[in-house]
Amino acid sequence: MMKMIDRLVNYGLLVSTLAQGKMTWQLGKRKAAVIELNQSASIGVVINVPIETESDWLRHMSLVLAACEEARDCGLEYQNNEWILWRYYDESQDEDALYQALLFQQALANFLEKDRGQILEQHSASIVGRVV
Repeated sequence: MMKMIDRLVNYGLLVSTLAQGKMTWQLGKRKAAVIELNQSASIGVVINVPIETESDWLRHMSLVLAACEEARDCGLEYQNNEWILWRYYDESQDEDALYQALLFQQALANFLEKDRGQILEQHSASIVGRVV
């Protein structure tokens, strides 16, 4: 059975680079992190969030992740002054589901990063019902 990382790399969306003895990753155009677990993997992508919006952003985006069934394998982490959107990729996913999950993670990262200002300005109440 092919390792999950190899399957992800085969799509051409996840790219690794070895420079000065250190492996770096990118998913699409985003800096990424990889955790390999037997035949499965977790991929994290960096999301740029201005410090002045972090508190409101985190509250709203946590609700978005909780309300979105497609995001059930996703999570947010703050590490080394960066926000990372993680997604778990299960070994049992077929090729179509895996590809769709990769695209979804990239779209979700774009949503969390780029649309945050509009969401926070437009909605003073919880946005959970609007996302589902």
